[in-house]
Amino acid sequence: MVYLNFGTATQAARYRLDRLRQSLPEGTVAIAGSAANVRWLTALAGVAHVYYGRGALFAVAGTAGDCHVVAPASELGWICEVYDTTLVHSHGTFVYRGDDRRLGRHGALARQGGTTPVQAILQAMAELPDTRRIVHDGYLPAEVVRALREARPDLDIDDDPSPFYRARQVKDPYELDRLRHANLACEAGITIALAQAHPGMTEREMLRVVRRTMVDFDAHPLLSALGFSERGALVDMPVSDRALCPGDIIRFDIGCSVEGYHADMSRTAVFGPLNPELKDLHDALVAAEKAAIERARAGAIAHEVFQAAVDTARQAGVHDYDRTHCGHGIGLEIYEPPSVSREDDYLLEAGMTLCIETPYYLLGRAGLQIEDAIVVTTSGSRRLGDLPQELLVAG
Repeated sequence: MVYLNFGTATQAARYRLDRLRQSLPEGTVAIAGSAANVRWLTALAGVAHVYYGRGALFAVAGTAGDCHVVAPASELGWICEVYDTTLVHSHGTFVYRGDDRRLGRHGALARQGGTTPVQAILQAMAELPDTRRIVHDGYLPAEVVRALREARPDLDIDDDPSPFYRARQVKDPYELDRLRHANLACEAGITIALAQAHPGMTEREMLRVVRRTMVDFDAHPLLSALGFSERGALVDMPVSDRALCPGDIIRFDIGCSVEGYHADMSRTAVFGPLNPELKDLHDALVAAEKAAIERARAGAIAHEVFQAAVDTARQAGVHDYDRTHCGHGIGLEIYEPPSVSREDDYLLEAGMTLCIETPYYLLGRAGLQIEDAIVVTTSGSRRLGDLPQELLVAG
């Protein structure tokens, strides 16, 4: 588990609660169950969330009042260290021994009620004023939703993740700092791996260097694709023992996270002599990515960014260039709205973060790819990393 700086994170979470409320009608209680939404609202990352992507840790917030946490008794130990225990409602039982009068914040561990998740959620809701409707992000288990309907038939209960996505799309300084940290970890991994490249080095060995470097940057490595020449043209293939040879093209499509915030970046490198045709092709892809980044500014539409990439690639000589998308939102999830695609009419706002990518896959020869995370501004956008976009050199 990657631990948060909870002092900073909790301050940011208060600002985020206000953002969520802007998307909620009066009388609405929002219940978050996804790892991303709970972490965004509370700065808490449950053990089940970290390992399985979902768990019985929920955030409960209304249009007024504080954000309450509904947590399994087994997770109270660390939650009591970092969250106001008067806002924590536990369910289930975990056996502790001790005198709760002398335990301070950890007295909650000795005062577990053995309630069900639904009972704990209802306890949290009772602390919030004017509850007429529940909206949840789709991560409430079906049995919990059924039990809530039975306990509160007077409430409308809707499965609608859109208020959470709308609130999360504009990143605060804390989030941008973590996103940049994750991108720098990816860049360092690529840079160090290329510096150590040598004939006979396998894809597996090179990826191991990338991942070790990420860990050295306090980042958590994620699923990554790395392929030499013909294997680089195969999307999301696991690494193999294919050995590096002079003239190989190396495609990196790698990712990591820092305190839950993701990086997803790509670069292409050459080891030894380069085919001029592939160099020209890569130059066109870089121009396409730069054009898309230039177009990505507050007030632009996602499909306009997509079209800028495709049009520029074709004008630069890649006449058959086409894609289903040229990027996506990124943050606490590696894929967030919008999709930078031909028909997406998502309006870009300052503070949104996107990945812009312009890959090209030549089966049997090589994969060429450039991908960067950016933050949208009113005057354009800026990259969250520093690594040059042009073709890199290995060895």
